Amino acid sequence: MSWYSNVAQLAEQLAGRDRPPAAPHDGVNGDPVLLHDGADGAEPEYRSFNALAPAPALASRLSTAAVDRVYTAFDVSQPVGQPDDLRGRDREVATLLSGVLHRRNHGIVSGPRGSGKTSLVRVFGQFADRDGVVVLYSACDDGTTFGELLRSYLEQIPPSMVDAGSIEMFEQRVLVFGADSSPYQATGVLAMLKYSQLVVVLDEFDRITDRDLHDKISSLLKLVSDARLPVRFVLVGGNSAFADIVRAHPSLMRHVTRVSTAPLPNEAVLETLDRCAERCGMVFADGAKRLIEEISCGSPYHARLFGMHGALNALFSQSHEINLEHVESGLEDAFEEWAELNPVDAHAFRDIMAGKHGPVGPLVEFARDTAHHVAADDFAAQWKTVRRQPPVEAPEGLAGLGHTVQMVNGHASFRDATAPQFLLALNQISRFPQQVKGGQRA
Repeated sequence: MSWYSNVAQLAEQLAGRDRPPAAPHDGVNGDPVLLHDGADGAEPEYRSFNALAPAPALASRLSTAAVDRVYTAFDVSQPVGQPDDLRGRDREVATLLSGVLHRRNHGIVSGPRGSGKTSLVRVFGQFADRDGVVVLYSACDDGTTFGELLRSYLEQIPPSMVDAGSIEMFEQRVLVFGADSSPYQATGVLAMLKYSQLVVVLDEFDRITDRDLHDKISSLLKLVSDARLPVRFVLVGGNSAFADIVRAHPSLMRHVTRVSTAPLPNEAVLETLDRCAERCGMVFADGAKRLIEEISCGSPYHARLFGMHGALNALFSQSHEINLEHVESGLEDAFEEWAELNPVDAHAFRDIMAGKHGPVGPLVEFARDTAHHVAADDFAAQWKTVRRQPPVEAPEGLAGLGHTVQMVNGHASFRDATAPQFLLALNQISRFPQQVKGGQRA
């Protein structure tokens, strides 16, 4: 049972509500805590809170404010809020600013899930806003029409960008812009903008599967560029985003600046962890930090997630230093959290660790190589816009991963781009004896 994932339940137990059934204590007075729920047929196992921490420490140990500080510091579920938090992406931000604001190109930001695409664009938007650029942001959704998508942006354009005498006409054009409106009509509306530059960010562009919608957006980008309007679009999505847009209008190549979010360098991962820990009044032991860096494989999402769970375990141990044992326990918490949303993948990973599909080592190395690998799609490679990397070699026993892997252009990859690091985390967990949360050995 994960202590972290049941903080609310444990707090209720301490308050005298929703207590577990009576169970033998381990010789120390205190309320019993369920460590093993007996789901596999074995007897439930309990341990006293007081066996793990002094009674006076219990209140602060489960302090909502302290837990909130950890959540806020690592901020796993949200893109970064400040430019200083975007570690290791200076070059990408500079390239996007130069391409979109100065060269007047459209931007395409591509990369796997968890690689920091949205964070990069958010920081880009902050710098653009400081230069007086109007930045409109929204996430795409599959099933929407071109007209519905564009109208959501048109309605946000401030009237100050239009001549005072044309505001009424502009608002009327936006009002009649409907689900069936075309790229030409959208260009006509945008042509009324006279003051300041406008940047339209379409995040999660890869959620759009409608080929016709891809083509209409491509047409709009081409029309806007050819008309030299003060409007630029920034598309954010997976590695196929570039191909999806350029396919309909290859001439867009000269109007696009592409930025890819490759894995972060090790130094940037370590700096990110240090900054997060500092914000919640904690510090990483060097070995603990290095372990997260090794398993996250340059992914800012995984680094923050594993770091957050390690920090929570340190918090439960009444320690301001996040040590190796805290991180090891945190990896288990992170895996269990992921497993709840990905039960089939998690089951396959557990079978691998149990040796049901042959040697574990080759599959672990496959996961590590895949996590570090940023594959270029065939269309992008054809146009020589990125340096294509050789495919990761599939090991023996790959069938054990089941549907968690897929074959793309002749080589294997994980369907869920965030999955490899969780296999690495599970492999790390399997190396250590069963642990009690909070960095304490059982």
